[in-house]
Amino acid sequence: MTKSTQWIDWLVILCSLLIIGLSAWSMSASGVFNLDLFNDQKLAWHLVRSSGIVAYVLLMASTIWGLFLSSQIVKDWSPGVISLTLHSTISWLALLLGLGHGLLLMFDDYFTYTLGSIFIPFTGPYRPEVVGLGTLAFWIIVGVAVSFPLRKRLGNTLWKRLHYLSYVAFGLVTAHGLFAGTDSGHSGFRLLVAIGVTLVILLVGIRLGKDQAKSPHPATRKGAAS
Repeated sequence: MTKSTQWIDWLVILCSLLIIGLSAWSMSASGVFNLDLFNDQKLAWHLVRSSGIVAYVLLMASTIWGLFLSSQIVKDWSPGVISLTLHSTISWLALLLGLGHGLLLMFDDYFTYTLGSIFIPFTGPYRPEVVGLGTLAFWIIVGVAVSFPLRKRLGNTLWKRLHYLSYVAFGLVTAHGLFAGTDSGHSGFRLLVAIGVTLVILLVGIRLGKDQAKSPHPATRKGAAS
C-alpha cells in the first residue's frame, strides 16, 4: 500500500467519523432519543418503514461496492479478500434487514399479513403487484448471498452470471420503494434513490466500457484464427 492510498484511507475514515458525529448530534438535538417508543401505537409501522429504508441503503451499498470490485476501481487500496468479505457482509445485512422489514408487517394492525403473503410474491393485501416486486427481489438476494460461500463449487463463470441478478434485484427494490413505500413522496427518499440509481448506472457503464476494451477486436480474432 502506497502513501497516497494510506492518505485516502485516513481521509475516508475521518469523513465517516465526522458524518457519524454530526448525525448523532443532530438526532440528539432534535429530541429523537426522548421518545417513549413503548407507548407509540404505530411502533410496528415505524419499524417497517425504517427497516425497509436501511435495507435499501445496504442493498445500494452492496451493489455499488460490487461494481467497484468488478470494475477494479478499488484494487489499489483495498485488498481483494477484505473487499469481497465486505461485499458479502453488506449483502447479508441487506438480506436480514429485508427479512425483518417483511416480518414486521405481521405486527402492524392496518393490514393483515401472514407468512404466506410475506414470502409468496404478489399475494399480499396491500398493492400486491408492487409489493410483490420487493418479495421477488428478496428471493433473488437470497440466491446471490448464498452463492458467496459456494463460489468454488459453482465455478467463476456461473457465479458471475448469478451475480448479474443483483442488478435486477436492485431495480425491483427501487420500484418497490417508489410505488409501494409510504416515504416515496418525501424529497429525501427521492434524492436517495436518484443518487443510488445514478451511481449504479454510471458504474455499470464504466464496467461495460472496460469489458469492451479488454475484448479483442474482431479483426484481431480473425488474424489469430488464421
